Amino acid sequence: MKRKEQLKVLAANCGTTSQCPYCNNELEKVPKRKAKCKSCKKPIYPRKEPLSGDQRLYREGDLFLLEELKALADGWWHDWYEANKGVLNARKNLAQEWNVDEVNVSIADARWRESHTNLAEATEKQDWDLVYSAYESMLRQVQREKSQDKTPLEELVAGLLVTGYGRERSINGYLLEHRIGRPQYMLIDQLTTEPSEVYELVKGTNTANTYCTLLNVSLDTVINRYKDELKEDDEIRVSLEQKGTPSSTTNIASTLNVVGTPPKESKKNNAASKLPILLLILVVVIVIFMNT
Repeated sequence: MKRKEQLKVLAANCGTTSQCPYCNNELEKVPKRKAKCKSCKKPIYPRKEPLSGDQRLYREGDLFLLEELKALADGWWHDWYEANKGVLNARKNLAQEWNVDEVNVSIADARWRESHTNLAEATEKQDWDLVYSAYESMLRQVQREKSQDKTPLEELVAGLLVTGYGRERSINGYLLEHRIGRPQYMLIDQLTTEPSEVYELVKGTNTANTYCTLLNVSLDTVINRYKDELKEDDEIRVSLEQKGTPSSTTNIASTLNVVGTPPKESKKNNAASKLPILLLILVVVIVIFMNT
């Protein structure tokens, strides 16, 4: 049965009316807002089921399904599914690996698995735009979830730096000249350390060594390009302030936000023979870090 056909069945079988959706304990009073079950202490979410409009009680793990049902009810499910099918597949795979129900796999874990899958596939294909996008996606997830303490940030920052500054990049034919843009490089400062200490942060990482080898670029060159962009942006800001122009006006080329731009396929280079071993080292290191 296709996903869209499954949704009505899932909607009918999801949620309760007066019982705890986790332990089935009969509630003394049906909550009208988020509450904890007195029996199992888990959070209960009162929501309207989008297809029927009925008020029901849901588990935290049901909320992503409700988002999908809302998209179906509003008539834009196909767009929603295209944007989220990777998360759905990752959630299903994790549930099978962990031998749990899908509802017990958090969307955060599913998104992280999706990014790792994209990263591994893109590295194997040497599609550097997709590799760069995967690292940016993971860093933004860390920022959203404030999970710096349990994430190998030095590995993620190294991946963003080397695949961002270690090659020429273009968007819609516009050459970025070894620039990644302020929204992206600010992730490094916000999540880790100041620019003067970034080299020390990433120099010993397997990620930096791997991608510097594959892209045939030195880490010194990568860091210098990173610092050059920061310096140029700072000079532009100072110049605009001296002219009385609002400091929020910035260099268009430097502030291009590539988050929503579909990356182009990158050309393969001659380092393919080195890829399997290097990729294996990279993936194993990150997985070990993330599972600790």
